[in-house]
Amino acid sequence: MTLTAGDVAALARQAVDLLAEDVDVKLEPQSSGDDPYRMAGSTWVVWPLIDGERRFGIWIQSSSTAVEVLARLIDGLSNDASETTRFWGQPFPLCPGHPHPAKISETTGEVVVLRCPATKDIVAQIRPAF
Repeated sequence: MTLTAGDVAALARQAVDLLAEDVDVKLEPQSSGDDPYRMAGSTWVVWPLIDGERRFGIWIQSSSTAVEVLARLIDGLSNDASETTRFWGQPFPLCPGHPHPAKISETTGEVVVLRCPATKDIVAQIRPAF
């Protein structure tokens, strides 16, 4: 199944809501370049607007599965949100009882699995919202 802009927007909203519900999201279509045969499908950059500004973008391709896109968005937020003034030093996604973020361990199947990097315990299983 090829993802649509609406699918990607819904997944972006779901991932960003895990960080903070008041953070807006902008979805920007990307050109496939001069060679339309080189890259199949559509691509977008998801821009979380932290404090109303673009701080970092997460590149998404329509040929990915919903689980892969959700994992990519959560991973991108995990890598970059803690570098912004608002979320400075805050671990994301939360690993209950620990100062470090949980890590994505699996993206196969129907859920994104988050595990504690220290104990390897599953701390969350997140199913795409659509």
